[in-house]
Amino acid sequence: MIKSKFRKIFVVIAGIIIICVFVYFLIPSKELLINIPAGSTPRQVAKILKDDRMINSENVFLSLVYLTRTDKKFKPGTYKIDNRMLSLGILKNIVLGNTHKTRVTIPEGFTSGEIAELLEKKEVCNSKKFLEIVKKRKLEGYLFPETYYFDPATPAENVVDILNNQFKKIYTDDFSERAKQIKMPEDKVIILASIIEKEAKKNVERPLISGVFHNRIRKGWNLESCATVLYALGKHKDSLTYKDIKVESPYNTYIHPGVPPGPICNPGLASIKAALYPATTDDMFFVADGSGTHNFSKYFAEHNSKKKKR
Repeated sequence: MIKSKFRKIFVVIAGIIIICVFVYFLIPSKELLINIPAGSTPRQVAKILKDDRMINSENVFLSLVYLTRTDKKFKPGTYKIDNRMLSLGILKNIVLGNTHKTRVTIPEGFTSGEIAELLEKKEVCNSKKFLEIVKKRKLEGYLFPETYYFDPATPAENVVDILNNQFKKIYTDDFSERAKQIKMPEDKVIILASIIEKEAKKNVERPLISGVFHNRIRKGWNLESCATVLYALGKHKDSLTYKDIKVESPYNTYIHPGVPPGPICNPGLASIKAALYPATTDDMFFVADGSGTHNFSKYFAEHNSKKKKR
């Protein structure tokens, strides 16, 4: 008798499982991004889910909240929810805060403008607002290039803080101490690092390029960086003309001595290290060889000869 009762219960449970599996695969899958505002009550969340057709019954969802005693544990944010998920699974995600994150990789050498465009394209934040904050706080050069995970529609100010805080993490006390040793203020370190970032294609050359720039600064020579001229022109060109290098701009290091008034991009760690730890070299010139690397020279005549061979 007992065995027969258990057999019937087993058959019923198995039947329910089979029906659930059948319904799961029968219903077309549809994922939606659902935003749960901060301070939302379980009833408000249930209504949001029901309105977006992610649950069939608000009462069932609220009953689960009551039974699991999770009414005070909801985490705000944006969630990616599949319409085939059970109410308990949806509730679990909201309680655990398994919010949907947008992956954004910011390449080394991106300007704040390029970063802003990328963030808006990824639907993270408004590009115009992002740039307004960066310019107001003068953070060009201090937005660290890295891979980040953002909630969709994150406030622009929060995004700026995240990128700038990452810069503060990597610019350690050791870097500050090194800057003092070479008698270079932090702002000039980052400006120089941004130029190195744009000039160098390979990590092995960054300290060498830095060494040339340090030598020029030490001797009072103009840096003559093509990257700064391109920044002044506001557009990319494969090669510069004589007219280009005469463009009047404080960022044109062909006509103005020292480093420019600000960074020309946001440098990565390798370029920052190169600015702080330049290679020991007598070279005063370098020129691209057309293959992604550079030829270095101590004397102008040698430099000119290498330029002609490109």
